Amino acid sequence: MDYKMEELLPVMAKLAKRYTSGESTSVSYDTARRLMEAVVYCIKECETANKAVMLEGQRVDGMTAYERGYRIVLDKAEQAKAVYHRMILNFEDYGCQNYRDTILKGIPAFFLKYDARFEPQNHVLTLDYPVLKLSDSVAGADRILDYLTEAEYEQIFLQNFNREAVINLLEYVRPDYGSLYFDNLCIPVLIRAAGCMIGDEDVYSLKLDGRGEREAAAYFSEINPETAGNRLGGLLDILEKKVMGEAYRGIFRNCAHDLAVRIQNGSRF
Repeated sequence: MDYKMEELLPVMAKLAKRYTSGESTSVSYDTARRLMEAVVYCIKECETANKAVMLEGQRVDGMTAYERGYRIVLDKAEQAKAVYHRMILNFEDYGCQNYRDTILKGIPAFFLKYDARFEPQNHVLTLDYPVLKLSDSVAGADRILDYLTEAEYEQIFLQNFNREAVINLLEYVRPDYGSLYFDNLCIPVLIRAAGCMIGDEDVYSLKLDGRGEREAAAYFSEINPETAGNRLGGLLDILEKKVMGEAYRGIFRNCAHDLAVRIQNGSRF
């Protein structure tokens, strides 16, 4: 960040005064720390959004950078809300309680409790349902927006398959998945779909007989993990292009090596 502490302290002092409704700029150590984190968070938002301007030397003062960043944070929170409202129109939880609770109960709590002014760095939620792609380096509205963007993409992917086929697959992987499945729902679908591709079966049916399972297992046996990951990555990329069409983003191949390790360690097709 291109701002020194002596530039940040006056901004934090004004924020502290606002926090105490103008009565004082004196706050507890913990509150001061959170407010300074808020200032830094918003200024970084401004710097990220205006990187080209910053490189040209058109640097604004700390207070201006903070206020611009604050408005960017508000906009990202609104973007997240728009993604969420779009996603839940036809949301399907496939009977998975952790998925349902995170999306339908947890996310609304973010919009109710998020404090863009005094604690924008706090994304409020633990996000117990894991999406396939989410950076640990982002926080606040950025994290929720990224999370919902990925969750919506995965939901669209899953809805290309028959609901009963997905549920039957989940029950095959874990009979008590409804209450005790805490992994990503796309993972068994990706593994099974890859098996269908290897066994020359209909991908959308997510059905694989004993012969197909043996062929899929043999495809990944007696090779090193890197080769297995590359093989699976190619299959997942073809699958993603086929299923997602123009919405294709090329993200499923990023988890190929982890899934290949699961397969080579005995994960069921």
